[in-house]
Amino acid sequence: MNRSDTERLTDELIGEATFSLLKENGPISIKKLLERLHSMLSVERNGERRKALAEIILEISSEHAGASHRTTKSEEQARDKDSRSSSNVYSLFGNGQQTRSSNKH
Repeated sequence: MNRSDTERLTDELIGEATFSLLKENGPISIKKLLERLHSMLSVERNGERRKALAEIILEISSEHAGASHRTTKSEEQARDKDSRSSSNVYSLFGNGQQTRSSNKH
């Protein structure tokens, strides 16, 4: 199977999983998508599709784990920033005073 066939199969399998979630009118999330992909893997008999499903699950799981780690770090940084100052106002253009010019627009 060449790269384009693999990509096509990957898109097809993710599409099948997503479509089945949409048909149920339930929530769509990474967690639900992974659950659906796991259930598809458990009943799949075709070797190529099983391999593709396993790779998709691994890739989505690793990306999702990295995304939640980044979110956690952002939240920690926000808490640290809040604890350092009591003001919620931050300068967008530095601390310098605005200079007045005699020229008018």
